[in-house]
Amino acid sequence: MTGPDATGLLVECRDEPGVLYRITEAIFRHGANITYVAGGARREAVAELQLEVSGAPDEQAMISELAALQGVTRVTVVPTFQMIYGKRVIVIGGGAQVGMVAQGAISEADRHNIRGERISVDTIPLVGEEQLADAVRAVARLHRARALVLAGAIMG
Repeated sequence: MTGPDATGLLVECRDEPGVLYRITEAIFRHGANITYVAGGARREAVAELQLEVSGAPDEQAMISELAALQGVTRVTVVPTFQMIYGKRVIVIGGGAQVGMVAQGAISEADRHNIRGERISVDTIPLVGEEQLADAVRAVARLHRARALVLAGAIMG
């Protein structure tokens, strides 16, 4: 989980073996902890990594070392997903009911967001018991997920 002291980094690098190792090794050398990592856009031999790190005593030195690594072409400081999107509410279900439940969740999130809190709502309409079960189990692995709302007749 990322905290308020986490720093978001967008690292553009060559898509080849060893680059991720060198990046994580440099972060380790600076005493920082990687609290989130995701692979992003890929084009030709270039990949983007979204990292959230915390605990580096000299953050700027760590960023400079990352930018100088073999295989890294650019390091950009970006806001963390927590800062941008906040807590994540997931609405899963089937049929028309999922739309109405999502509308209610969005309205409630909007009320909180007006007061300065950050809550985003994701929805996925699914049909079939196996697909629903897989989606529900996967929510535990989603970054920033704080609530799961099950919508639809099959949920009862």
